This record gives sequence, structure tokens and C-alpha cells, in this order.
Amino acid sequence: MATVYAANSGYAYRYTSGGWASIRDGTTGTNYNDDPSTGAYLNAVGVFHTSGRGGDTYGVWRSFYYFDTSGITGTLTEATLKIYGKSNSAADVIVVKSDAYGGDGGTALVADDFNNLDFSTAYSAELATWSTSGYNDLALNSTALADIKNNDAFIVCLIEHDHDYSDTAPSSADLKNGAYYDNHSGTSKDPYIDYTVSTGYGNAVLGVASANIGKITAVATADIEKVIGV
Repeated sequence: MATVYAANSGYAYRYTSGGWASIRDGTTGTNYNDDPSTGAYLNAVGVFHTSGRGGDTYGVWRSFYYFDTSGITGTLTEATLKIYGKSNSAADVIVVKSDAYGGDGGTALVADDFNNLDFSTAYSAELATWSTSGYNDLALNSTALADIKNNDAFIVCLIEHDHDYSDTAPSSADLKNGAYYDNHSGTSKDPYIDYTVSTGYGNAVLGVASANIGKITAVATADIEKVIGV
């Protein structure tokens, strides 16, 4: 298993009075941080709602992670995004595709990146538990594995699942998780991806994906580099 650490990470949030849609789908954040000063944030991901005489106030917090995957060219069999948690653990989360950081990691996180995410492209399943004293593992799906292989930049957004991802307005809620980012001192709490690249034969045979082929004439596919010289 190999490892790639986040080349950049940070957060953006939108917190203001108004309707849920105007906050959740807003084009820019009310605040953001490309380089959290302590390397961690208590409100890394989550949602908030309160109501009062002035009306409703909502908040949405999202965290963004850029990985340089230019050196990964093989087919991945598995990958796990690992985020070290901090205080607060009330939110269920999910990973989705993002084009923050200029889409290629070439720019810093900006306020407008708050809305630079693709709700239609989930990279993981929902994670319903959150550790505040260790790594949280989010298994990446086949779509994510292909994007890691095919793209030089792999950019993800970690968001709250039950309201932000599902687009359901929270009611009297304060659901947030804390997390560490890449600029935390050392690497013991840095965000990273563990991944495994397939070895040996990696192509389809008569339309059957190599992942579904265990052996060819009794030889394990992991031990096959070519078939009849190809």
C-alpha cells in the first residue's frame, strides 16, 4: 500500500441570515482559510440553524483537499481518504468531487471555492461516526479510483451528509466536526490517501474486467504481465 499526502487543504463556510437555499447554494463563502494557522479547525465540516426575531440563520462548513496524483498512473484496486479528527463530532459526512484550487491545484483556496463542488459525484459512502482523537477512514469508490489514476490533480470536498449533501434544511441544529489540515506541524495528523495499485495483468479479456478474473489457465493474474506477447 502506498501513500499520498494532501498538497493543500483548507475550509470555506457560508454563515448568514436568509433561506436555506441561499446559504447552501451560495456562490461564495462568507469566510475561508487556505492555511489554517493552527493546522486544525473545530468547524471543518457541518451545518447550523437557528431562528429568532430576525428570521432564520444558517451555516454550512466545507473542507477541501488537493492531492498531487501525477505520479499515480496504474489502476487502483482500493484507496482510503484519511482525515484526523478534532473536537466536535456531531456531523455525518461524505466526500464529493471538487474543482477548487483552480481545478488543478495551481491556486490557493478562495472564497468562491465554497461552491466549487459536484454534489452529483460522490467519492465515498456516508460516514456516520467521527473520531476526535484519530484518523477517520473514508473508503473511496470506483469513480474516485479512476480519477486518481487519470488526473494529475485529485481534489475533494468533505461535506455534511444529512443536510448539505442531501439538500435538506436543518432545524435547530448545530452539527459540526473538527479536523486537522496539511499545515499542522509534522505529518502525524496530516490528511492523506492510502492506496493500492494493481500489479500484473490489468486488461479485460473477452469483455470481462481484469478485476473479475482470478486466473488464466491456472496462473494468477497478478503474476501475468502479458498474454501471448501482448
